[in-house]
Amino acid sequence: MATKTTFDFNNENITSGVQKIFYSIQESKVTVSSVSGKEWLTIPLIFALLIGLIFPFVAIIALGLILLRIIKVSIVREVQNRIDTQKTIDSK
Repeated sequence: MATKTTFDFNNENITSGVQKIFYSIQESKVTVSSVSGKEWLTIPLIFALLIGLIFPFVAIIALGLILLRIIKVSIVREVQNRIDTQKTIDSK
């Protein structure tokens, strides 16, 4: 038995998708650290993307340093668990 899934493209779906993307970009940070774990730089992801677009040579140099295993670049985003108090049932 086959299951059919339909997804409609409309203004609400596209707008909410773009808003979710911008929200996740705003909440994310780029962390540059050494391979041993010493943190050198932490900046918002949007600034890192702008630096990469305006100064592409910085992105090329960073990619080379990553490939040579001199630095480690991580994208970090904290996810907050939302617990609805009305739906939570405590068991004892």
